[in-house]
Amino acid sequence: MSLHPVLHRTAQPIAVSEFIDALRAAAPPRFPHGRAVYHRRVGMAISGGVDSMALAFLCAEARRFHPFMRISDAPTGGFTGLVIDHGLREGSGEEAKAVGKALVEMGHRYQIWPLRWPEAETVPGSGSGSGSGPAPTGLPSALETTARRLRYREFGLRLAHLRIVTLLLAHHEDDQYETVLMRLLSGYGLNGGIRGLRGMRAAADLPECQDIYGAHQSGFVDDQNEPMPYVIMRPSRLQRRYMKMEFREDMRLAASVLGDGAGSNMDRQWRQWTHLHQLLGHSAPPLAPLDTEDLGIVAYRPLLPFAKERLVATCLANNVPWFEDHTNADPTLTMRNALRYVAQHHALPQALQKPAILELAARCDATSRQHEAEARRLIVRHGVVVRFNTNVGTIVARLPRLQAKARRRPWRRGTGSYAIASAERRRLYLRTIAALVVQKLLAYVTPETNVTPVSQLQGVVDTLFPDLVDPDAKETAARAAADPKAFIICGTHFMPFFDNSAPGAWPSLSKSAPPDRYTRSWYLARAPYASPERAPPGVTTIPAIRFQSLALSYRWNCPPSQWRWSSWSRWNLYDGRFWVRIRTRLPANVVLQPFDREHSKPFREALAAGPSGPGRLSAFLATLKTYAPGKVRYTLPAIYASSDVSFALDGGAYWPEASAAENYAEYGEDGEDAEDAADAVDSAGEGGDAKDDRVDYASDEPPPFRNSGHRQFDLFTWERDQRRFEQAHRKAWPDPSRPPGRLLVLPTLGAHIPGIEDWLQWEVRYRKVDRGVLDSVQVAAIERMYS
Repeated sequence: MSLHPVLHRTAQPIAVSEFIDALRAAAPPRFPHGRAVYHRRVGMAISGGVDSMALAFLCAEARRFHPFMRISDAPTGGFTGLVIDHGLREGSGEEAKAVGKALVEMGHRYQIWPLRWPEAETVPGSGSGSGSGPAPTGLPSALETTARRLRYREFGLRLAHLRIVTLLLAHHEDDQYETVLMRLLSGYGLNGGIRGLRGMRAAADLPECQDIYGAHQSGFVDDQNEPMPYVIMRPSRLQRRYMKMEFREDMRLAASVLGDGAGSNMDRQWRQWTHLHQLLGHSAPPLAPLDTEDLGIVAYRPLLPFAKERLVATCLANNVPWFEDHTNADPTLTMRNALRYVAQHHALPQALQKPAILELAARCDATSRQHEAEARRLIVRHGVVVRFNTNVGTIVARLPRLQAKARRRPWRRGTGSYAIASAERRRLYLRTIAALVVQKLLAYVTPETNVTPVSQLQGVVDTLFPDLVDPDAKETAARAAADPKAFIICGTHFMPFFDNSAPGAWPSLSKSAPPDRYTRSWYLARAPYASPERAPPGVTTIPAIRFQSLALSYRWNCPPSQWRWSSWSRWNLYDGRFWVRIRTRLPANVVLQPFDREHSKPFREALAAGPSGPGRLSAFLATLKTYAPGKVRYTLPAIYASSDVSFALDGGAYWPEASAAENYAEYGEDGEDAEDAADAVDSAGEGGDAKDDRVDYASDEPPPFRNSGHRQFDLFTWERDQRRFEQAHRKAWPDPSRPPGRLLVLPTLGAHIPGIEDWLQWEVRYRKVDRGVLDSVQVAAIERMYS
């Protein structure tokens, strides 16, 4: 017999203080050592449903009671509602405007962005009339996945342009329950371990935006150059004063130690520094490390502690309107809808009900955090990262020897079944920690978007930590450890070298195996690129980014010395590791591709030219040998010109010389611009994409200048022929992945052909890495040095 609903416990509206506490817990400071003094706007992803409208209302109330509330680092300068019009239903545009009107009544700004669907996923005539273009067709699950990807990319592009780095999402407790339940049904507990059952995190990078600068873990360097940066990393005047006082005290202490003759620690430091100098090579000039990126957009979920019924109660109690999407109630559309229907209309076992699932997710999250913290402590305590090079993207790592021992029991002898079981539990625990250490090392080097999960790193753990293998495979592991082999995983090449140096010293790059010792030192680099012949059809194995040549209007019929610079290109993520942008004065397209072996000799010859050439060449060769040995150098980015640019390096003329017999009367004087010349070409019937049968674009020689007596017409025709010749040779190249033209620059090493800096400028930065771990390793090494 069921009781009357009036006797049931009803959901209470969310208090503003509750929401503020949840918001602060979800959005801790990202830069605790920085100072954020400028107010920044915060974005809210608003769909119009009850959850997002409750989020908008609570944000408005929080700002009313706490005008200078800080979210993450910066004080809040207001909230902006971001409404995406998917264009999937009739009237979606009017609904988006109604949502915007409700946001204005709460005191928020808003923006409506129609979702741009790719043409390949649309059919003509299926538009909703909302101005967002034709709507896609396909399976509901595929449609939901595509919409999610496009929605997040739209957020990333727009928010990066607006310089908004904080986005609030309205996922709540019921969404968390459905997510974990879906992962359980999908087998995450078997394949992903406890890390797959953590559910949605309260704070995470904006997904699907890995290649968008300013959206995914990038934009920090440019932000620091702005008049009003997000966070100020420079010390304040008072902090600088205290730093000077501490420096003076340290110098006074060091002087007294030297005066007493107690300089053994400093002598040891000097010996280790000398050993490192020998390791790097005497003749190699020091490389200025690349800037590493940071910042990006972080999505916060402050409503995860609250159930949906409390969000409904909040909207009802405060007369907040919302707009229901009836497709969310159809259990036949998506798996999430089906799970929601089952949970609401059927009695599930207690282990699958919401309290049990949420408790499971909380335990998994706590355990995962503890494992990650232990892996971080192990890296810092043992100084695992010996050297990280941002110019090449390599790591020298010295791994500790991990051994599983039974926990000691003072009241009993450490024998018997307890000791065996305790040692086995410890071994499994250390294997998880070791896999997380490998994961963190991979994150510095891998070009992949997602690092290999822990469950798929067990074979790597057997190789790198042979003491943690299964007891039944000890002999096999010992033989493998005595003669380790290089291997590749997650796009990263692990290369062993034997550490013959004394404890506490820098590792020696010796390949001779010492007797009865495991390899502890490994060199991690980007794996060599796969051969295009082995790749499946239509799959590109060689990364390439093409930059457009200087526009014709910037250089039309004037000497090269008067050509203007193009504007800076947008930032491009190359090979998942380097952010690159360029600007140019060259008339040829510029291609960013890996350093190719066939271009090495002409590049060295160009470096050796001139009075200072021999010294420049020897420094370049020493740099390659020291920082990019072997095949590692052929994973470096290189900038190529797609056609001949010798005229620019030699100071010659670009445009063909005019003939005295030419007549300019019909097509204007030399000052005529490119647009008028193009009109002249069109009027002569030579414009458009049609090829000229009189020109052999497949020939090895560039098309000659054809003198018809009309200077402007002939110049434009010659320029068009040069571009078509370049395009034809790019398509007819024996290996499409092989860079055409001439190697100009190795940007990460700072090596370039002399004189090209007057025609091409570039900027390179390394992607975001965990600088905190590297800094902690250096601090720990210094402390050990002086202890």
